[in-house]
Amino acid sequence: MAQIDPEPNYDHRLAERVVTYLQTRDPRLFPFTANFTPAQQRAFIRDLREALADLQDSGSARKTSATGFIMRDRRLHEVVQEWAAARGGWPRGADPSVPETALGASSPEDELPADARDRNALASRS
Repeated sequence: MAQIDPEPNYDHRLAERVVTYLQTRDPRLFPFTANFTPAQQRAFIRDLREALADLQDSGSARKTSATGFIMRDRRLHEVVQEWAAARGGWPRGADPSVPETALGASSPEDELPADARDRNALASRS
């Protein structure tokens, strides 16, 4: 069975807009970036680069990205939507100044109060 008209998996206009933004930092491309702090700018750029890498990897595993049907730009859309929803602020869980963040896994020790971590560190050296 052949799929004649597949659902679009790749938005080339969005990819072009992202690449142009990475080259120019022009806030007209993504208006919510107009008042970004330098830290927000770096984080948004990092997120865009990672999403572009995911886009490239999605088609390169089977060397089929040229067909346009295997590539998936879902992560690229998610990054833009998350930052746009923050309306010039940090997306939920992304602000590095907030202790509760979605930016990485935490270990059980990370959940301990600072004085308990210090006691555990001293005990492990003994």
